[in-house]
Amino acid sequence: MTSRSTFEKEHIDGLFGELNTDYKGMPESEQLHRDAHLAIAYHDSGRQIPDSIDPRVIALIARYGPTNT
Repeated sequence: MTSRSTFEKEHIDGLFGELNTDYKGMPESEQLHRDAHLAIAYHDSGRQIPDSIDPRVIALIARYGPTNT
């Protein structure tokens, strides 16, 4: 059993809120949202987030993600 924290609603709301504020209506918005969903799934499963995920999303994961307890 792991003590890794998983994303909760408040983490997800913050992350996608910033994505929407910064990138809504821009050409890369849809891809950034897809990358965010994938990155959250990788994080929550305990797997390393692949390099194919946009660095802007990785920064948001670091900013809004849960901390290990």
